[in-house]
Amino acid sequence: MIGSGIFISPASALLHSGSVGMCIIIWAVCGIISLLGALAFAELGTVVPRSGAEYAYFIDSFGPLHKFWGNLPAFIASWIYVVVLRPAEVAVIVLTFAEYFCQPILDVLCIKDLVLGDHVKKLVAMLALGMITYINVSSVKLYVRIQNIFSSFKVVACLIVIFGGLYELAVGNTMNLSRGFEGTNFHPGSMALAFYSGLWAYDGWL
Repeated sequence: MIGSGIFISPASALLHSGSVGMCIIIWAVCGIISLLGALAFAELGTVVPRSGAEYAYFIDSFGPLHKFWGNLPAFIASWIYVVVLRPAEVAVIVLTFAEYFCQPILDVLCIKDLVLGDHVKKLVAMLALGMITYINVSSVKLYVRIQNIFSSFKVVACLIVIFGGLYELAVGNTMNLSRGFEGTNFHPGSMALAFYSGLWAYDGWL
């Protein structure tokens, strides 16, 4: 699985960490945390072999304790995911798609009006979300095919970034690495936001 977060979070993580070196460390730590979380969920999946993920785990953990209060954590966790977390993730992804899609077009058309540009991006985001929803409702097979096509594009984009970075290192462009920790921001709030950005990109394991 390659989520869209990897194309959104790096700039935010770098901005809040303040330096390339600290940003790389934060990405590595986020990767380790996500790996440990995924392994924990894999273990839970073998212990509680039922569908439902967190809901099933909460039910098994707290359900026997009380007829009403024992099931409440599972109920709350499920509704928070459905009503808050998942819609927020989708909103960020479609707005980012609209930003990347519209910005080159607005530049070519020399449209400098920020308010107009913002309205256009939000309209494109809504159209994209509506199209995805329609395709998913009308044909699951078509949706899977489109998802596979876009996943291939993601792989190509990641390979371009990886090999582009390796090429820059090979030709000697190591200025950022030589000053890797220059400007690091150790403020707790900034570090927390940097970790949040990194963990959000890894969120696909959950």
